Amino acid sequence: MQDLDFLKSVLSVPTKTYQEGKMVDFIVNWCIDKNLDYHVDESKNVYVTKFDELKPEGFYFPCVISHTDTVHNIETINVVEEELPNAQGELKLALKAYNDHGDPTGIGGDDKAGVYACMKVVEQLPNIKAAFFVSEEIGCIGSTKASEEFFENVGYVIQFDAPENWMVTETCFGQKLFDRGSEFFESCNQVLSESMDHDYMEYMSHPYTDVWAMRNKFNFSCINFSIGYYNYHTKNEYVVVEDVINGIEIGKKMIDKLGCKLHYKKADPNERRWKL
Repeated sequence: MQDLDFLKSVLSVPTKTYQEGKMVDFIVNWCIDKNLDYHVDESKNVYVTKFDELKPEGFYFPCVISHTDTVHNIETINVVEEELPNAQGELKLALKAYNDHGDPTGIGGDDKAGVYACMKVVEQLPNIKAAFFVSEEIGCIGSTKASEEFFENVGYVIQFDAPENWMVTETCFGQKLFDRGSEFFESCNQVLSESMDHDYMEYMSHPYTDVWAMRNKFNFSCINFSIGYYNYHTKNEYVVVEDVINGIEIGKKMIDKLGCKLHYKKADPNERRWKL
């Protein structure tokens, strides 16, 4: 993998809910290095905008999102390359974390793998937005306070925050993320069907993550899918490199198909709506 060292660098940053300063600083320094327009709000959410050309009338940004916190309360993260199984039982190049005593600590792929994915999509595509939200693990604290100004010209959101390599979130904490039969679903489903293992891929109802807050606040469609972390929230968590790469490619292909327009998602009266 050409950028394996950068993935290791992201996974090496210690970050826990309410202790996310080092990850926020890492993202900000990356923005400065890449000469990207960014903003950090009072909650410490980081918002990034990249535009390489004049935006025509009716233009809406694609937006990718992830969260900056993990559940692991550790300061030393030594990332080690190992051969570990993917969801299909195949041994693949994987990254796992250990402390200085050689004990596994949990690598925080949930959701540092998503942070890395967002960074790579922003690097590789023109005309893109990204948001990195704090404190997802305790109830989407950052995304419930998402900037309305930042998202006013966003056409849809793609989140990288599901484990393994076969999961797609259709309903999140009672919220339908998209309408079946819509252009959004048809485009995303085509990409997913071509890029995920047919015998494993599954649309699912998941507990909360940040797309829940996005759908609760805004009128665009959202989707969330696997980004290659395994055994999440445990000391034996690991990240399969191939699955991370594939997740990034899925996101890029979706954006290519969906374009730079609003993919509206009407409110469903049967959905749970929350006052944020």
